[in-house]
Amino acid sequence: MRRMTGAWTKPRTRSVMGELRRAFPAPVGAWSVVAVGGEGEARMHPSRVRVEDGSQWSIHAALARAGVQQTIDPMRAELDSEWIGKTEWMYEAAAIVPHVREGSKCALRIELLDGTCDVFLGDLHLGKHQSAFVPFDVAIPRELRGRTLPLILRFAAPVTEVLRWQALLGARPVNGDWTPYCFSRSAACKFGWDWGPRVAGVGFRGAHFVCWDAARLAPLALSQAWDDDGSCTIKLGVEGEFEDCRLECSLTSPSGEVFPLDEAVRARTIRPEKRWQPWQHGGRANTAWYADVVAWDGVRVADAAGARIAPRRVQLDTSFDEVGRRFRFIVNDTPIFAKGANLVPMLLDGSQIRDWRAEMRRYRATGFNMIRVWGGGHYMPRAFYRACDDLGILVWQDFMFACATYPEEEPFASLISQEAAYQVRRLSQHPSIALWCGGNEDILAWWSWGWKERLAPNQSWGRKYWCEVLGGVVHAHDGGTPYWEESPYSGSMEVHPNDPNAGDRHTWDSEAKLEGLRRVVPRFCSEFGHQSPPNFVTLSEELPASALVIGGDALRLRQKATGGDDVHLAPFMRSRFREPRALREFVAQAQHLQARAMEIGVRWHRANAPRSTGALIWQWNDVWAGHSWSLIDIAQRAKPAWHAVRRACARSLLSIEPTFAWTNEGLGELEVVLIDDRLFEDSEYFANRDLVAQVRRMSFAGAVLATASVRLRAHAEAGLGAATVRGRIPLSILDGACPRTELLVAHLEGAPRLSRATWFLGDDAELELQPAKLELVHGATARRAGAEVLRATTVIRELWIEPSETTGVNPRDGSWRTLLPGDFVELVPEEHAFTANCFAKASTRSK
Repeated sequence: MRRMTGAWTKPRTRSVMGELRRAFPAPVGAWSVVAVGGEGEARMHPSRVRVEDGSQWSIHAALARAGVQQTIDPMRAELDSEWIGKTEWMYEAAAIVPHVREGSKCALRIELLDGTCDVFLGDLHLGKHQSAFVPFDVAIPRELRGRTLPLILRFAAPVTEVLRWQALLGARPVNGDWTPYCFSRSAACKFGWDWGPRVAGVGFRGAHFVCWDAARLAPLALSQAWDDDGSCTIKLGVEGEFEDCRLECSLTSPSGEVFPLDEAVRARTIRPEKRWQPWQHGGRANTAWYADVVAWDGVRVADAAGARIAPRRVQLDTSFDEVGRRFRFIVNDTPIFAKGANLVPMLLDGSQIRDWRAEMRRYRATGFNMIRVWGGGHYMPRAFYRACDDLGILVWQDFMFACATYPEEEPFASLISQEAAYQVRRLSQHPSIALWCGGNEDILAWWSWGWKERLAPNQSWGRKYWCEVLGGVVHAHDGGTPYWEESPYSGSMEVHPNDPNAGDRHTWDSEAKLEGLRRVVPRFCSEFGHQSPPNFVTLSEELPASALVIGGDALRLRQKATGGDDVHLAPFMRSRFREPRALREFVAQAQHLQARAMEIGVRWHRANAPRSTGALIWQWNDVWAGHSWSLIDIAQRAKPAWHAVRRACARSLLSIEPTFAWTNEGLGELEVVLIDDRLFEDSEYFANRDLVAQVRRMSFAGAVLATASVRLRAHAEAGLGAATVRGRIPLSILDGACPRTELLVAHLEGAPRLSRATWFLGDDAELELQPAKLELVHGATARRAGAEVLRATTVIRELWIEPSETTGVNPRDGSWRTLLPGDFVELVPEEHAFTANCFAKASTRSK
């Protein structure tokens, strides 16, 4: 028996591994790269470029660091670097092939080959690789052992390659006017997306030789299957080369007790004393079980492998009810409301996120408990999933398909089957994986975007992958984790995939913008968002001063969404705010409306629980200093939307919402809604409490004009227990109201620490908000060094502090607040605050 200390101690066998199987870096010197075909062959100077360490994984990074071509030009965006994706590239380095004394067998393994690549060792063609989502691994002939030979990676031009396959297999629709990325097993978004540049390219990472004798074990796959009696069967998936060896398999409990496993079964049913929990529901310490596999060659250990797994039960409730079809996550028998965002990949040098633990701490500090790895990018590195494991963040994992129709012919059918098996086995041990999803908006596009009419009769489009292949792989290798065919998806090919009453939904409807988000009540919203530029200080760092003008060409090139600013920004800004006087105000107004939209969306989805059971924002992060839907810009600065979302994700939240008697003609009557995650988990949480909200109608000067007491009662729906408590605001409180100058304010009796709720009675264009006057409070001591305490003298709507050059990645918590007269706020004199008052149309007219 062996004893373990801590939750995630490494298994014993990993320390043995190095003695049994040896790895050697493939190159002994620097890599070089040269253009050998396509558009770049004639324009490359110098012809051969030394590749700096850390830039092998991207040809764009390699050329930029060598001073040959910057991927993104301040004035011309990516226009001057698009030739890189239309060029054939050859990487070369000298490699010492390990001698046979290092092991009778040897393989070359390259963890990432991004692009169609022919691999040569000397004059020997080792093979062609066509997927960035599966490592390259090939045996080395004995006659090459002990020699120094050139290792050559010859990549096809990625844009030319997908066009070649399109000509061979027939054109298929893909989103927008982008390159037909459906013919490449690489990140789709690098061929262009509505939030990022066209940076098609190639690259590689992790080239090394592996030597062994009798056995070489692949990394273990671990799966768990649960029974309703609380028992869990952990199963080991063992692959590799060990034909003549005997395998010894065991599981070790968190307390150190070792359980040998039958070699024929390689599974054990346990009753874990503790389960891995999401961060809001409990801890994760002392939940890890360890799997060890030792391959014996007679009496000698030939190889060993180990992995960890933490028992947890995840169920996806997609049963039918009076509304339609649910989409509800249940973790360890407790339902959760999923709060989170979509993660997009790092396209350029990836340097903006080097520490995934720190990044996911920040993510969790937003109030998020789930993150979606979106299908238009790539599978994430191990460090990301380990951070989610340790921090208790659930992962919705897409397979890498997005917004396209995909060929089911060879070689793609085999490539995708190999990819799915490899990635599911790789990630199955992570307790944070809560869902495997087939892809993003592929079935939706086929159904709704006119694509099925554009396909030739009997032309394949990917349905087999999502509805058959991928689910079978998940069942085989990670049967304890749910699988969902696509996102969005209704659960049936006979029901529209974006039906708000069934399955998960993406809310991008033209009428569902800002306040219009309240027109839709999905069962689970896995995408919704509102666009804005990066923070002004970030733009100032990326662009010359001459380019920082409204409507300038440099910014226009960084707006990739169809219709540009005239569709995504201008209509909402012009209908609500006065004309911005400069780009700084333009950015502030756009970001202000993004923040409000995201607050509305999160509050609305939470207020409609239990009918609605999740809200995942589009999107968390960014790839460049361009327009996008991100909460965090490329410089790692939070936009005001991050602050708004953080407030909307509070565990307990009071809100005023038009949830009563909603009609398509307009808002229903208003209700005070108490949203509390504890009530979602336990519908009886407030059963013995008398909850009363006090509602005041106030003028912007602070005068109380009317009051009402509202008793809150539990609200159950869709055959599920209560998940909110709410009460209707009497219409009498609005008698004689002036919408231009008044608002409603609600607070919960006996809950002084719970933030109040506000509701402005008029539209932005008619609100007579006064200039945001703050007076200095003399003698008051601020909590922040260098800050002053200020008092509001009028209603100040949605105050937020503009990020600056010194703003850290963890901004302070004072942003995005609506202040009533007499409220206090702390500001450092150098800080600049924006508010809706700054942009009010009516106030401008009244001056």
